[in-house]
Amino acid sequence: MGQKDMLVVAAHAADAFTRAGGAMALYRSRGYRVHVLALTDGVYGESGGYWQHHPDGTAAACAQLRQAEAQAAADTLGVTLECWGLPDYPLLLDEAAIRRLTGRVLDIRPEIVLTHALEDPTNVDHETAGREALRAVSSAAQLGARPHTPAHPFPNLYLFESTVPYAEFNRFVPDTYLVIDGVIEQKLEAIRCFACQPQLPDYYRHIARHRGFQAASFLKQPVTYAEGFRRYLPYVGTGFPLFERQA
Repeated sequence: MGQKDMLVVAAHAADAFTRAGGAMALYRSRGYRVHVLALTDGVYGESGGYWQHHPDGTAAACAQLRQAEAQAAADTLGVTLECWGLPDYPLLLDEAAIRRLTGRVLDIRPEIVLTHALEDPTNVDHETAGREALRAVSSAAQLGARPHTPAHPFPNLYLFESTVPYAEFNRFVPDTYLVIDGVIEQKLEAIRCFACQPQLPDYYRHIARHRGFQAASFLKQPVTYAEGFRRYLPYVGTGFPLFERQA
């Protein structure tokens, strides 16, 4: 069996690492190639630290800094990174951008796709990224999406955390937990690369503890840190998926 790929489609530079840094680290350790695609650099709405310390700064300089931060985070986890540099707040994808995204799905042919929850009223950029990632994987599954290219069957698609700490308001209910105890420090090291958002490490250590508490309750075994996801398609197999409990 050949090497498998994971694709993470995120609205802003830091989103993939805050919400799925643990998943990426876990799957890298299992031999997956992991690709992060950040649609925007988060210049206009996700870079408060830059604008606070550079009141006379420019969008171009901010974008360059955010891309450098994202690359450092990607290097920390050993994943590849594409920064598309689209404007954020609002994030709007036209037909050309959606076809480009469909093309990347056809190029990478991921076994797993992670992206934003489709409902995130406190950050509509996230909703947009999630919807358009879904549109891209749906399109890539159609023969003829790119002539002379085989269709890519709908991948295992998981939706990650909406804006924290508003999970209840955003109606985000995880149905899948990944235990990330062994990679939490690597995840936090990657998040610390985003100096323009210094609040992120504390936010996401807290949410990982919260999800870990929930996961431990379901598993009936000790778990300290976890990431929560929602599966988009139902599970289909010849047996029920079972908890991975210790002997």
